[in-house]
Amino acid sequence: MICKIKHGQNFQGCLDYITGRYDKDKQAQVIMHSEGIPLLDNKTVAQIFEAYATKGNNNIRAPVGHYAYSFHKKDGNRVSNELICKIVREHLELMGIKNTEFIMTRHYDTDHDHAHLMCSMVDRDGHVISTAYEKERNARICKYLTKKYGLYISVGKVNVNRDKLRGKEKVKYQFYAKVMQCKAKSADWQQFDKVLRAEGLKLRFHYNNVNGKLMGIAFTDGKCTFSGRQLDNELKLSALTEKFGDLKQIGHENMREWYEDYRQHLHYVNEWKACKAMDQAYPDFDKVFPNGTLPSRGYSSPDNLLSHLSLEYKSDFQNEYENSKDGKTSFIGLELLCDLLLQPYAPQLSIGGGGGGGNNRGWRDLDDEDKEKYRFRFNYSHSNKPQFKRKR
Repeated sequence: MICKIKHGQNFQGCLDYITGRYDKDKQAQVIMHSEGIPLLDNKTVAQIFEAYATKGNNNIRAPVGHYAYSFHKKDGNRVSNELICKIVREHLELMGIKNTEFIMTRHYDTDHDHAHLMCSMVDRDGHVISTAYEKERNARICKYLTKKYGLYISVGKVNVNRDKLRGKEKVKYQFYAKVMQCKAKSADWQQFDKVLRAEGLKLRFHYNNVNGKLMGIAFTDGKCTFSGRQLDNELKLSALTEKFGDLKQIGHENMREWYEDYRQHLHYVNEWKACKAMDQAYPDFDKVFPNGTLPSRGYSSPDNLLSHLSLEYKSDFQNEYENSKDGKTSFIGLELLCDLLLQPYAPQLSIGGGGGGGNNRGWRDLDDEDKEKYRFRFNYSHSNKPQFKRKR
C-alpha cells in the first residue's frame, strides 16, 4: 500500500474529483465519512468543509487535505471496503490527523484498488493539523501498515507503470533505470563513475568541507539532480558503499600499502646507519594510525585543495564540484573526492616533499626515476599490490 498526499485550497474541486462527478468511469463510491459531513450534493458538502476550515481564524493557505491510497493488484479480492476503511483510519491516526471532518470514496477505473480521502486540515477545535515531516512519516507508516496487514510489498520500482508518469516523476524513473543498470555493470567506484558518464550522468558526493564526512550521494545530468535516497534505497550512499566499498577505508588501506612499500625501498637504497634517522622521519604506519584508526582531522575543502594546483588541473576540476552557499559542504566528483580524502595523510606521514639524490638529513632520498615509480595512485578495486602513477 502507498499513499500520495496533496494539499490545496479548493474543497469543491477536490470533492468533484474524488466523487467522479465529471468522470463516470471511476464508478466512485463513498465508503466512509465523518459524522459532521452529510451525504448531500457536492456544492453543499464543500461549503460545510469550508465552514469547518475557518474555525480558529488561522487563515491557512491549503486547508484541503487529499490522500490517495493505492493497493497492489496482487492483493486482489482481499481489499474489501471494510479493510480499506480500517487501514485508512489507522493511517490517519498515526499521521496525527484526528478530530477533523473527512469523506472517502473508492474508484474502480484501474486494475488496482484505490481510494481517495478529502479532509479539513483544521480540526473541529480550530487547530491546524501539522504537516511537519509529512512525507517521511507517511512512508514509514505505509510500510508498517503494509506489513501489519500482510499486503503485497513491491520489490523496488520494477512494477511501476511508467507510461503513466509525467513531469519530474518521469525524469526520476528514467534516472533510476539508468543508475541501476550502471550499478549492475560496475565492480568498483571508478567503473561506476565511468559507466554513468557514458549514460550522460555524473556522480556527486555530498562532502563536509570541515570534517571530511561523506553525507550522501547524488546523480545529475546537468539539468536535473536526484539524491540516491530519492531514487531508491539501493542507491543510497550506504547501500553503494556496501557494494563498492568505503572510500575512506579503501584510501586508508591503499595509503598503508604504498607508504610501507615506500619506506621499504628507502631502506633498500640506504645503509643501515641511516635507518634510525629515516625511521624518525618516516615512522611505522600503524604507530601513526594505531588499530586501523582513520584520520579525524586535516581534511581540506575543494577550494583550498585546488588553490595549490596548477591552472591545468584546476580547469580539469572546475565542473567537478559545487559549494553550498555557506561553504560548509560541497557536491564533488569521485576523483576530486579521493584527492581530498588523502589530504590528512601528508602531514602525519611526512610525505609530499623531497628532491632527489642526497640530502643533509642522514639518508639518501630516492632518485628521480624511483620517485616517478613511487607516485601514489588511488586503487579503487584495491588489489593487494599497490599501484603508482605520476603525481600532479
